[in-house]
Amino acid sequence: MKNSPNLLFFLSFFFTFIVVGQNSEQPMFLNWQQPIVNKISESKSLRFLYFEGAYFASEHNYLPYYVKEVNLKKGQELGGGSLKEFEVSDIDYNTTDIVGVESIETEFKITYKTSYFKKDPKGYILVFPVRKNASTGKIEVLTKFSISFKEQAVKQPQVTNNKTATTSALASGNWYKIGVTSSGVFKLTYNFLKSAGIDVDDIEPKNIRVFGGQQGMLPGKNNVQRVDDLQEMAISVYGENDGKFNKSDYILFYGSSPNVWAFDAITQRFVHKIHEFSDTTFYFITFNNGEGKRVLNQPSNQLTPTHFTSTFDDYQYYEKDNTNLIKSGRVWLGEKFDVINEHNFSFNFPDIVSGSTIYLKSSVYARSASVSTFTISSGNNVFSQMVQGTQVNNYYDSYAQPSTSEYNFLASNSLVNIKMKFNKNSAQDIGWLNYLALNVRRNLKLSGNQIVFRDRTTVDIGNITQFTLSGVNNQTSVWDISDFFNIKKQEGSLSGNAFVYSLSTPFLREFVAFNAPDSLGITYKGPVKNQNLHAMLQSDLIIVTHPNFLSAANDLASYRKGQGMSVNVASTQDIYNEFSGGATDIVAIRDFVRMFYERATNQSEMPKYLLLFGDGSYDNKNRINANSNFIPTHQSANSHSPTDSYVSDDYFGMLDMNEGEWKTTDNDIADVGIGRLPAKSLEEANAMVKKIKHYESVTTMKDWRNILAFVADDEDGVLHMDQANKLSVMVDTTEKAYNLEKIFFDAYKQESTPGGSRYPDVNKAINERTEKGALIVNYTGHGGEIGWAHERVLGVPDIKSWNNLDNMPLFFTATCEFSRFDDPERTSAGELIMLHPNGAGIGLFTTVRLVYSSPNLSLNQSFYKNVFKPINGKMPCIGDVFRIVKASQGGSVNTRNFTLLADPSMQLAYPKHLVESIEINGKPAVQGDTIRALSKVTIKGFVKNKSGQKLTNFNGVIYPTVYDKLSEIATLNNDGNGVFNFNVRNSKLFKGKASVTNGDFSFSFVVPKDIAYTYGTGRASYYAENGQEDAHGYYEGFIVGGTSSNYAQDNTGPEVKLYMNDENFVFGGITDENPVFYTNIFDEYGINMTGNGVGHDITAVLDGNVNDVLILNDFYESEQDSYQKGKIKYPFKNLSEGKHSLTLKLWDVYNNSTEAILDFTVVKNKEIALDKVYNYPNPFTTHTEFWFEHNQAGKYLNTQIQIYTISGKLVKTIQQDLYAEGYREDAIVWNGLDDFGDKLARGVYIYRLKVRSSNGTIAEKYEKLVIL
Repeated sequence: MKNSPNLLFFLSFFFTFIVVGQNSEQPMFLNWQQPIVNKISESKSLRFLYFEGAYFASEHNYLPYYVKEVNLKKGQELGGGSLKEFEVSDIDYNTTDIVGVESIETEFKITYKTSYFKKDPKGYILVFPVRKNASTGKIEVLTKFSISFKEQAVKQPQVTNNKTATTSALASGNWYKIGVTSSGVFKLTYNFLKSAGIDVDDIEPKNIRVFGGQQGMLPGKNNVQRVDDLQEMAISVYGENDGKFNKSDYILFYGSSPNVWAFDAITQRFVHKIHEFSDTTFYFITFNNGEGKRVLNQPSNQLTPTHFTSTFDDYQYYEKDNTNLIKSGRVWLGEKFDVINEHNFSFNFPDIVSGSTIYLKSSVYARSASVSTFTISSGNNVFSQMVQGTQVNNYYDSYAQPSTSEYNFLASNSLVNIKMKFNKNSAQDIGWLNYLALNVRRNLKLSGNQIVFRDRTTVDIGNITQFTLSGVNNQTSVWDISDFFNIKKQEGSLSGNAFVYSLSTPFLREFVAFNAPDSLGITYKGPVKNQNLHAMLQSDLIIVTHPNFLSAANDLASYRKGQGMSVNVASTQDIYNEFSGGATDIVAIRDFVRMFYERATNQSEMPKYLLLFGDGSYDNKNRINANSNFIPTHQSANSHSPTDSYVSDDYFGMLDMNEGEWKTTDNDIADVGIGRLPAKSLEEANAMVKKIKHYESVTTMKDWRNILAFVADDEDGVLHMDQANKLSVMVDTTEKAYNLEKIFFDAYKQESTPGGSRYPDVNKAINERTEKGALIVNYTGHGGEIGWAHERVLGVPDIKSWNNLDNMPLFFTATCEFSRFDDPERTSAGELIMLHPNGAGIGLFTTVRLVYSSPNLSLNQSFYKNVFKPINGKMPCIGDVFRIVKASQGGSVNTRNFTLLADPSMQLAYPKHLVESIEINGKPAVQGDTIRALSKVTIKGFVKNKSGQKLTNFNGVIYPTVYDKLSEIATLNNDGNGVFNFNVRNSKLFKGKASVTNGDFSFSFVVPKDIAYTYGTGRASYYAENGQEDAHGYYEGFIVGGTSSNYAQDNTGPEVKLYMNDENFVFGGITDENPVFYTNIFDEYGINMTGNGVGHDITAVLDGNVNDVLILNDFYESEQDSYQKGKIKYPFKNLSEGKHSLTLKLWDVYNNSTEAILDFTVVKNKEIALDKVYNYPNPFTTHTEFWFEHNQAGKYLNTQIQIYTISGKLVKTIQQDLYAEGYREDAIVWNGLDDFGDKLARGVYIYRLKVRSSNGTIAEKYEKLVIL
């Protein structure tokens, strides 16, 4: 990079407003680095310009940019900004293949946006520090610059125009729901209502009322007026005056299709909008809430008309939503042009104005390696529609390209036929029709039962238009439907077959003319229970749940309320009923949340968290089989590019008045922390609630809460390891109480298999870390819906095998689409982690689509800046962290593809208090000491609160772990991408357990011989708990190195006893296929667990397989208040049936070893198996105990012992239920008396042991006993 210092430029913006403030920032320095390389396939990589802290977004062509966040005062917004005093450097490497290089402009650019968070303005200044020198053609970058920005009064102040009702119409009365799928006048008859189960004979006709909601979809922008709650519609009730609803009586109402048309004033065309969530518009009928609104007469305007019309605008569209190209986005396509490459479409416009212009709009997609065309023809009119090509062999490029064009031709016939042909460049090319839409002029004539009409040419201030409708008779009615809820019956004059009337037309009026409507097209949906979401009080947490999961949502709400949180729970259907007229609409859910947001008088009253309780789908209309569309999803407008298409729940949180549309370029900020629990069944919902409650219980308090694990891929050079290491260094600098574990693939041996390269030891390391627990597991690298990395280091079978309910991590996965929850055809690996009933993870900050590594790093860094930062003196809930981190990233598509699968109101298991060391070997801790090999060390300390006060009432245990010095690891360069060096502290000198009494603790240990003998800083890590609260801390005030000059001699190895599951196990006994290897260990000086000495690890070998040695250092734990005694607990999984032998070898701190062997037999636990059934003592007189072995550890057993005489007479039955801690039971005692309490005669008896397992299987066995 060639520097050009002191090159000063001044770029400014000119403004047409009054500036009220100007600010200058301190100089910024950009640390430019070599391009980042992202490998997207074996044959292709992408190169990105990069500086530290860069942001990236598809809308900026993935060129790096700098973001400055500015806090603004209320009523202010950013008015602009400029760069000044900046320095420029040339790029001295080849940029021809840099992503986005073709879009680099000749000047540096600065843009600005004002967003809102909780109604307060925030400014975002974006600096694009790359330009192409207009003279030399070279690419230049900013290395130093200052920003001058201006504030101004908001030009269009936010005005709340969406006041909500305080009580819903559905709060009282009897309600019934009906639906229609098209627009027109509909007829409700006596028979229709009767067949719906309504007691029609008791209806007072004047009390008949019909209510409805928004026509079409709710507007996305929050500042656009919408219908709140159900509103009463004007209807006509024929025969109501006699006070009875007779069989000949009926109700007429105007119903609207869910798909609507809007007039575009710019193009002067009508544009259709398909409802993305519902094919039905719903209406609500009630009969007992007072007199209803009726269609009133509207007189004809008597002033002289300024305009006359006998024609009108009509329109039709053809759109079949059958196919979503990439299972993402909201665009669905229809006809496929492949083997059959021609399709014909017909549109009927009766009484079309001959010679008038037909406007045709065509939207198509094509998948072709080069430019392709569609030929569109109607009669003699032929048009060609061009579609750009795409890289069909590149998964990351657009799957297909869209094209939208407009054509016009003259009308010659009422039947308009359109023929479309896709012109293939190759046999592999495919085309699709999105839609055809036509605008035409028709003569204003009623040629059927109904006609809906309007005329755009009549609209203007002061216009009075005379309408002449022909083809009518004295039975024809004309309704003015311009005001949907206040429809009027139009008065006029009938002359022959023409109906004439006049009205002022300062706006576009719409009418329906009809003769004899019928009840066809109406479907009855059933009664509606009373509900009143509008009357709910303010709350901290809002849970929106699918009705199927309401009981689980209420369970979670009750739990949160018990913690002092205010909670509102609402089902999706109840929300739709009150906020979108009963139709599914994602905006209805957001409007429900906004209701509380707008009602809040201050930020403390605003909702904080939104939990979406239910899975979602990219198919919001249930077109596909076995859909998982429980809570709808916000899909991007882009449905053809894997890198630009997204799904995001952030949409539900855009609550400020100027937000809501959320285009790709919008920087809207979510005002609540949003999470989703992706339940597909009540069983899954209950399991997740159970996990959440268990995670926050005292039973999970252990030192796993002190661990952060960073996992990194080996692809793209050393990029992912470097990023993960930067994150770990960042955390180690600011949050030193946490212990860091680094699982970097390239530090492990890679193996070649027929299926590709594999890292079996990485699999094992990830599985073991997850099983043992961590507060956070952070993955950086490649991935997909079924796991991590090309080497498959984590997959679905791994996740399903986890059993860690007591120590579940939060996962942060900076990888592609690991948690793609909206694909009903597959439950993603990320979802499985959340859905796992026996643990796995408590939540995921995770990805749902393709993402890029550089913006991932920025997001990940923001996560660690905020996840440990208190808010108002309290540690944040994960919804707070998610919201803050998302807001820091500028709203790019990459950021939108991160989602939170978790309860956002849950707090991570942060230790509450602190631990402080006060003494080491009798010296003040602040003075420090040097600890040497084979020396005995004693450390003392206490537990304190965060104000520094000792907690004298804290009585419990502390788990100290003492580490050797940091060591540097060089990776193995398995893929030839280079060696990466990183530091770890992975040598444990001691891991123990000590008592805490009145806040004080003390523990001792002997330093192992296998330390690293160079001198350097050691570390003691602490985790303490008293069954109610916990604490953590660290101490790095001592040096480790050298050998003690005064140590005892020891040549004896440790004493060890081996078991399976518990101490009742006997050598050769039976287990199930998932036993826990259990040991009791004693050594006078303690056990070596450092892992430093070659061959001095604690190891286990199963069945003599020395190629698969188990390293058990991390599974050893000292007994409480003793460094001499300890235990190993190691869980085996899926052992094969039959006999096995396990050899354990371990060393004491003097490097004396012991080896022990344990034989055992695995019997699959699907069927209960019994072994070694006996009673002791035998013979006996007045007391004996029955013993037996089984393979049902961890289950409830129903046992029955029946004792018979030699002749077969039953004399005693002993029934007992017990919980099997291990594989051996000895708790059934008998005193030798029969069922009547009498002593049995001496002699030989037969007894039968019968055991029933909780899974329903039964086993029994006969043995003999002797009474003396």
